[in-house]
Amino acid sequence: METELLGLFWTEKIKLSQYTIQTVKDLSDTQLDHTDALGETIRRYLNSIIATDFLFRISLPVSVGISSILPIPRQTEAELEKDLVKVRDLFGSPALPTNLKDIIVSSAENLYFEGCNPSLLPVFQRWKKILLRLEKSINGLAKKDSLKYRYLSVLGIVSLPVAINYFSTQNLHDLRNGILKIKENPSFPKS
Repeated sequence: METELLGLFWTEKIKLSQYTIQTVKDLSDTQLDHTDALGETIRRYLNSIIATDFLFRISLPVSVGISSILPIPRQTEAELEKDLVKVRDLFGSPALPTNLKDIIVSSAENLYFEGCNPSLLPVFQRWKKILLRLEKSINGLAKKDSLKYRYLSVLGIVSLPVAINYFSTQNLHDLRNGILKIKENPSFPKS
């Protein structure tokens, strides 16, 4: 069960990453750098999402290393659900994009961004490398007990599926309340 649960949250995260790529890949530099009322841009929100994933990539091995030496018991499903509720309460209900289910990508290796704005190509390549390294770390844990290892986060010490969900929800928040809001603004430049 723990491997399936870990894989489920990871696949959702990868699908959300691909959805984000598809949302911004064809935007012009003018559109990417168009500021909203707060002075934020789509490019800044995209870089924030990538920075969040980079933080997760750097901190996951450290957290797992620390938790592996601690005498921590396996987490029960009730404890896991309680942690998931904490994440939901922090960011609001996770209203995933409706067409996320149509995205068939399940691995960072399969992320695609061909034909994107040339200024975004190095950004997407860097993001893919970050997600590949993160996926390698997570796949290395799949053979072990994923409900025993913990991630040290701002929510406290949480299980690995909850950690993946936390970072996905944080990225979704930036996508929904940043990138998509800017694109929906009537003052957003047309292509």
